[in-house]
Amino acid sequence: MRQFTYAAAGLACALGLSCGLTSADEPIGVQPTRIIEHEPRDAHERPPVITAVAVQLGGALVATAGDDHIVRLWSTATGKVVHALETHGDWVRTLAFSPDGQTLASGGDDRRIVLWDIATGKETLRFPPHHRAVFSLAYSPDGSQLAAVGFEHLVRLYDTASGQLVRQLEGPGVDLRSVVYSPDGTQLAAAGRNGQIRVWNLPAATVSLEIAGAQRRIRTLAYLPQGDLLVSAGEGRAITLWDAHTGAQRGELIPRSGKVLSMVVCGETFIATGGSDNLVRVWNWRAQQEVDRLQGHTGSVATLAYDRASAMMISGSFDTTIRVWKLAAETSAAKSAEPATPEARVR
Repeated sequence: MRQFTYAAAGLACALGLSCGLTSADEPIGVQPTRIIEHEPRDAHERPPVITAVAVQLGGALVATAGDDHIVRLWSTATGKVVHALETHGDWVRTLAFSPDGQTLASGGDDRRIVLWDIATGKETLRFPPHHRAVFSLAYSPDGSQLAAVGFEHLVRLYDTASGQLVRQLEGPGVDLRSVVYSPDGTQLAAAGRNGQIRVWNLPAATVSLEIAGAQRRIRTLAYLPQGDLLVSAGEGRAITLWDAHTGAQRGELIPRSGKVLSMVVCGETFIATGGSDNLVRVWNWRAQQEVDRLQGHTGSVATLAYDRASAMMISGSFDTTIRVWKLAAETSAAKSAEPATPEARVR
């Protein structure tokens, strides 16, 4: 079975049933390959809280944003800012790279959705303003549409070439926090404050599932790679696996502490979650077992991103830093990880 190991500052831990925690409360001790500390715009300001990250296909660039209204594009090779994108007038809540990695979408409390050209750092398109804040964006797998949700009841689908609104769907509540496409683009799912999940079949946009979900706010949704399972997580603490075709519960992962604020699927077998306990937890969803905890953040881990091509995971936190975790593909859990480049801290 194909497995992953973390390659970070010479420390490695194979992710699989053979890789458990050393104790109930002690992480393995894996370190990130790079820590990037955001600088404030001037000496009178504090660094921004990071609540959105996205990683470009191939892992060459990482986008970050937060409460200082600026979207930054970073080189993962150097840890330096390539472009600082300044057009938003309020907190930027969500970022998404297009499937081809050439365009970045951003949205936030100013009710704007903006598309950016990655090569030039220039704004290329601005969608009609929403009535309320935008909290989550998702590209369709073919890149032709962008789904958007926020602090209202509507799910909006936009044409990415023109910026025109294609369709509005009635969401499961008035405060929606996450929207995701299935890997094959035949389903769209959204959820939010009331803990309900609604799934539509595409392209007809007919409601196919109403999942009761948790009794508390769902903050994040993700489809597993085959598209047959949908994962939800949030303030109800449990990370729940749902059958994407029937809505039946297929599994549950329960962190020992903290609310789940962010989640990302890492390859075929693993899920990573970030929480209010300042940890990134790694789960083998097939075994329904926590297999590692990544420590170092000193604030809630509000956002996670993963690039399958480069096996790179990015975490962003209220502590104003982002951390780059390099995962190296391995064919055997017994094989040691390749030494990583020395840990670097970049300001």
